[in-house]
Amino acid sequence: MEDPHLFRPLLAPTATTSSSSADAAGTACADENDADYHSINHLSSNTSITFRLLAVIVLGVISIWANHEASKGFDITIINEAKDSPAGRRFELFYISNDKATRILLNTSSFAENILYPNTNFSLDSKKQVQHVTLRLTTNTTQRILVAVDTTNESNDDFVISLSSSVMSDTNIANANHAIVSALQRGMARIWLWDGQSRAPPSLIQGLVEYISMLAGFGDAKNYVGGELPEFGHICWDSKDAGVTARFLEFCEVNHKGFIQRLNQGMRQRWDNRTVDDALGMEAKYLCDSYKMLS
Repeated sequence: MEDPHLFRPLLAPTATTSSSSADAAGTACADENDADYHSINHLSSNTSITFRLLAVIVLGVISIWANHEASKGFDITIINEAKDSPAGRRFELFYISNDKATRILLNTSSFAENILYPNTNFSLDSKKQVQHVTLRLTTNTTQRILVAVDTTNESNDDFVISLSSSVMSDTNIANANHAIVSALQRGMARIWLWDGQSRAPPSLIQGLVEYISMLAGFGDAKNYVGGELPEFGHICWDSKDAGVTARFLEFCEVNHKGFIQRLNQGMRQRWDNRTVDDALGMEAKYLCDSYKMLS
């Protein structure tokens, strides 16, 4: 009788064990791969969501910044009516070809705007709107009036600054540059000032323009402090000399902080004899008397 053990595979148990181990290992590997797959998918999904959120945030910030910048800016047009003259050719070379005139307009505008409309104190509806500024270098060579400002529409947000070509008469470019920046600072100051719907006294508006220019380092304000001041009338801001008025306005600002901003806001929709008094919080004549008595 044959021994049944002779027909048993010698490696069967091991093979079975190996097969079982292999199956277990395969199952474990599959589970591990599946776990890795889900982990990778989860990570990829999280990364995608994070990226999209960051993209939305960045786009939002850019949009807010763009709107903020747009709210501060205005369109600029440069016209060189004196282009066939030596002054006009120098203006083209030094101020138009390299956009320097545009940069000067923006810088002088920002300076005047920040004095008259501190960001923390004034809302958008109380701020004068400036949509477009045209700078014209005119053929007018009159030395008496270097810069003039006019509006071109009823909404009073489109302005023309006429700059006399005489500012380029000095061949020394440094001197010419000083004259141009000084003139444009006055022009932009006039643009940002309210004027009581054109009813405010010209002497006061000119004094305010000179005051802002003085702060920018371009003012020609004379210091007539002490003694009798024949240039003044009884209210101290009706002088024909804008520099004299500017010094009095400076005196008012020093003694009543925020006076210049309040006065500008007071002229937004009206003008009457109490506008200056209201901005000071007292009758201007008393401060005028104090100013005259200073030594």
